[in-house]
Amino acid sequence: MRRDMTNPAFAQFLERFHRDYARDADLFPQNLDPLQRKVLVVAAAKGAIEDASFLDDRMLTPGMAGGWLSFEDFLLRAREAEAPAGQLGYIFHVGHCGSTLLSRLLAFRPGDTALREPQILRVLAEASCDIAEPWAALSEDMIHQLLDGLVRSWARPRGEASRVIVKATSLASGLGPDLLELTPQARAIALHMKLEPYLAALLAPETPSVDLSRGARVRFGRLKALLGDPGWRLHQLSLGELAAASWLCEASAMADLAATHPDAVHALDFDDFLAAPGPHVLQAANHMGLGWTEPDAHAALASPIMQRYSKAPEHQYGPDLRRQVLDDSRRRNAGEIAAGRAFVGRMLSAHPVLKPVEAWTV
Repeated sequence: MRRDMTNPAFAQFLERFHRDYARDADLFPQNLDPLQRKVLVVAAAKGAIEDASFLDDRMLTPGMAGGWLSFEDFLLRAREAEAPAGQLGYIFHVGHCGSTLLSRLLAFRPGDTALREPQILRVLAEASCDIAEPWAALSEDMIHQLLDGLVRSWARPRGEASRVIVKATSLASGLGPDLLELTPQARAIALHMKLEPYLAALLAPETPSVDLSRGARVRFGRLKALLGDPGWRLHQLSLGELAAASWLCEASAMADLAATHPDAVHALDFDDFLAAPGPHVLQAANHMGLGWTEPDAHAALASPIMQRYSKAPEHQYGPDLRRQVLDDSRRRNAGEIAAGRAFVGRMLSAHPVLKPVEAWTV
């Protein structure tokens, strides 16, 4: 999608952007180019944003209107939107722990919607890790301004929607404190999982998730900021140790969010949720200000959501199948799981600052 003023389609999009952005939630800030200082805004079809499992490049369709706009253009129009008063909520998580499932459940009732993994937030999370480096493309103030533009954009009215829940990618957990500062009335879920099932989940695929290695720069940068130089390097780690280091980074972020924002953040263990989904989804919904009753929770859990793979709802995937997948991974990957647990044990012994996650290692 190029910015071409001679293209009639782009000219029409640009007119709509300048006229309607502050109140048109289907004009969506999808991506960010930190070096060229541009934001990609696209015009999504009605309902497409709410239905998408991922608001990354998979949401882009042939012929979709949109274009790369300067930071100045984007921020000028985003600032015309009202600042969020209380309609925004967040799901932060360690990854691979049912966050998409929870987001679909919490958006079950008409009037509530979920925005799942905005790619632009991941790009900002990556840029934020370079702020202190000579090659930093964005300053701390630029990131703050862009986040302000994003929360205003996400909170725009979406038809009947009265609550908008933003499910961040796990890589963006480091931006959780900034988002809560910008939206002090917002409520958040810090969804986590104990170490052993996390390792079994990440090691389950025959080809492990590329997110483990692709996200290492950001996650290890955050760990270094927390611990100092940890004394190891990515190339030295086995797959189980890499997964364990990723868990340490994200679990520490969840524990810190819950400890520093006790009123705003509700910590939830995914396996505890699966063991008693009714009480936990009701508690989560009401923490987010959704005003659920027990019949609401029952209806959401009785819907097909609990028996579908949340990232690809056309596939069946429920708690029983998940249990089978994890048990199979435990048999196949016993050595790497043990290596990951030993790695975390060494890190806990060497770094007392990690003590808040110790209870999640058993």
